[in-house]
Amino acid sequence: MPERLVYEHTFEGLFVRGLARRISPAVKQRLRQAGLDLDGKLLPAYPFDTWARCVSIVAEALYPHELQSVAYQCLGARMVEGYRETFTGRLMFRVLQLLSPQRLVARAEQNFRSGNNYTEVRHSDLAANVVELWVNEPGPTRYVVQGAMLETLRAARPGDAGVSVEVLDFTAESVTFRVSWTEDA
Repeated sequence: MPERLVYEHTFEGLFVRGLARRISPAVKQRLRQAGLDLDGKLLPAYPFDTWARCVSIVAEALYPHELQSVAYQCLGARMVEGYRETFTGRLMFRVLQLLSPQRLVARAEQNFRSGNNYTEVRHSDLAANVVELWVNEPGPTRYVVQGAMLETLRAARPGDAGVSVEVLDFTAESVTFRVSWTEDA
């Protein structure tokens, strides 16, 4: 299996845009030691382990009183907010806003693969407004995916209070979500 890589615009979406002005000099130094220099030009891609370490560093620094799962979900939402400001993100979200929730979830693999080289997704429609989504996201970064998926659906379905992404099950290497929305919103 090739090395898992996370692409530059994913790092830009979270660390440069999504967390703009929220990262202290001390946290920037910790990120630099982990392999991410926010004062220099971002690399085209970073190893997954660098991504996981950097997410952990900012989660601990910005959300010290939250459960890791909640902190990572918040970072997933911030990543999507920031990613929407990137060139690639602006293009992607123009397309996503035209899709039904079912099609949006069915495109999850393409959407996540625009940010890395490893994501695999399987989905099963359980009802008109409920989908089971399996993602090969290892470890606690599964919650970043959860937050990103939730924020993506919220962006595509503004005002739909029924949008939800719940963890059903996980292993060390994958996670299964229950994704739902208001059927007639």
